[in-house]
Amino acid sequence: MVGSPQRSSVGPIAALDSAVLTGGEYEPFLSPRERTEFLQFHTPRRKGEWLAARLASKFLFLTERGGMLSASDLQRFSSATYRSVEVTRDDQTRFGIPQVRRGDQRRDVAISHTDGVACALLGDGETIALDIEQVEPRGAVFYRGNFTARERAWVEECSGNLGLNPHWTFTLLWSIKECLLKTPQYSDFSVWGMPSIDIRILSGEGDLPRVQSAMESFGDFVFLTIEAASAKGTNRWRVAVSGWQDRVITAIRGADRRTV
Repeated sequence: MVGSPQRSSVGPIAALDSAVLTGGEYEPFLSPRERTEFLQFHTPRRKGEWLAARLASKFLFLTERGGMLSASDLQRFSSATYRSVEVTRDDQTRFGIPQVRRGDQRRDVAISHTDGVACALLGDGETIALDIEQVEPRGAVFYRGNFTARERAWVEECSGNLGLNPHWTFTLLWSIKECLLKTPQYSDFSVWGMPSIDIRILSGEGDLPRVQSAMESFGDFVFLTIEAASAKGTNRWRVAVSGWQDRVITAIRGADRRTV
């Protein structure tokens, strides 16, 4: 069930597992343009993630309340109300970030999904970035190829000092880098450039065990202060972190993009 808005400067984030939508009739929740796009997807998983992302965005726009959504949460509004809210994307508008619109009202929305779970974060013109990742074991070659020596040493320290699962911690670092790639400052980087970004955690790591220990939903965020060093120089960021044992969610809310 949806909870109260997360008390953090990042704002509420709504998440929806596409498995919740199985057997339901949700196409009437889509605008005609959205329905056309939805029908272009051919695999059930891709259709489910796309639909979950749109419904989470619309629910968040209508309520400003985050948390893990249930089927009963979605029934709070009629299909006509959902249909009146549309998630659109125009690369020529607002730096290409998706927007949620209803009449003259519009909000930026950051969307991410993985392994059937989608999440959404609303913005008002500032830089927003959101990423959700599934935690899964990777081989040593992957870790050596995608993370710096300092990052690998930090993961080892967290395993010994905080009892964090190394796979979870590496996923956290990956998710932070994914968030950075979604900001204007790193828009010319690609996923292949992740090894060239070196993340240093300055504060907040002591709060990570309670995020990792969550069983199957997420609540309040913890905050990390990080430095990201790359060819662009070294920048300091405040990153919100949430998730549970097999998921990591990271979010960034920064300066007004119109001033970047």
